[in-house]
Amino acid sequence: MKKILHFLPDNLAWGGIETYLHHTLPLVRQRRHYEVIAAVSTGGKLAQKLREAGVKVRELPLHLHTPILRTLDFRVLFSLLAILQEEKPDLVHIHKGRVEQAIIKLAGFPLVYTYHGYGGPNNLETAPNHFLRNVYAATRPLLRSLTPFLSGMIIVSDYERKRLYREGYLAKPFEAQVIHNGLPIEAMREQANDSERGKIRQELGLSIQASPTSRLLLFACRLSPDKNADAFLRIAKRVLSHPNLKRPAYFVAAGNGAYAELFEREFAHDPLLLANGCYLGFRPDVQRLLNACDFTISTSLQEGFGLRVLESMALGKPTLTYAAGGIPEVMDFVEAKDWLVPLGDENAFVEQLVQAVNLPDDALAALSPILRAEAERFDIEKHVNQLELFYQQTLSHHPHQATAPSGSGHSTQQLT
Repeated sequence: MKKILHFLPDNLAWGGIETYLHHTLPLVRQRRHYEVIAAVSTGGKLAQKLREAGVKVRELPLHLHTPILRTLDFRVLFSLLAILQEEKPDLVHIHKGRVEQAIIKLAGFPLVYTYHGYGGPNNLETAPNHFLRNVYAATRPLLRSLTPFLSGMIIVSDYERKRLYREGYLAKPFEAQVIHNGLPIEAMREQANDSERGKIRQELGLSIQASPTSRLLLFACRLSPDKNADAFLRIAKRVLSHPNLKRPAYFVAAGNGAYAELFEREFAHDPLLLANGCYLGFRPDVQRLLNACDFTISTSLQEGFGLRVLESMALGKPTLTYAAGGIPEVMDFVEAKDWLVPLGDENAFVEQLVQAVNLPDDALAALSPILRAEAERFDIEKHVNQLELFYQQTLSHHPHQATAPSGSGHSTQQLT
């Protein structure tokens, strides 16, 4: 049995990477080929959920939130080194942290890195202004120079892989492997049913606020600039006042982040949103909200993979979304073409959303089995199969366990 240490300083946040680890690590552990350890921030939701699933957790000090300040917080680095010395993993799988990559490799441990496509950081093509593009361009040598420290690299979509090579963050002959994310599709479906759909609508008071014929549209994500969240407010108001809207639309927004106060203010004071929507703040039960809605909305201009889109598909709910990042790979089937909007074209987004609201019930219902079937391409079991193969191939090049640096009583293995 090989020991795999996963490292993620998660800031006590909950997003795509945390969801991924929550679903993936317990399943890898159940395969019994690997002992799985998670080094994550102390006191967070991820640490709690992984423990509940039987995964061994080693907690890291709660660090400062920005990447630069986190790097300067040496408590995290010292804690990481202590964990490495105590656990002596056969392989370290890191999910965030450039400096930490170098520290782990210098400590003598085989190291793999999953680049999840963090949205805003390091994206020259969709950076909002010239200043940020220059900042991102200046960081390219850092990532490129760290790749020799890696025993392997996973990227969550072919779009992100091509972009990192195209923009000069990765250089040949270094080869990164694409392994798409996955979800426990069947488990999600077992929790979704018509009675639950009615129950959550009733709990939210939607049976009173929204008319029986209203399309219920869900926008659930981190309310931050890298998710283009403020665009949702503009789009929703334009749709509600659109002359071609033939059917009532009711917008439900959930999430927290930099734009939380803006969402609270808009839904409390804008007449259109006040009458035809609600803002729920952070919700731990997004899957239940998905079950209650007719379809979802994603306004993000930058997505490494698009896990929220896959969650919607798994429950048979279409997503109207920009063709951002890896999302077209998730929605790579004929029936999805009308639900993919050209990147950044807000006018086209509004028109497509109006058409989606106006769809007859039978047309929308016909999409559900297609979406469910397509979601199975990304079932978590298939993802873990690929991940295990990746581990096997990586470990075959490093057959002996790497050990802690000199001073701990063990020698350090040099890796190529």
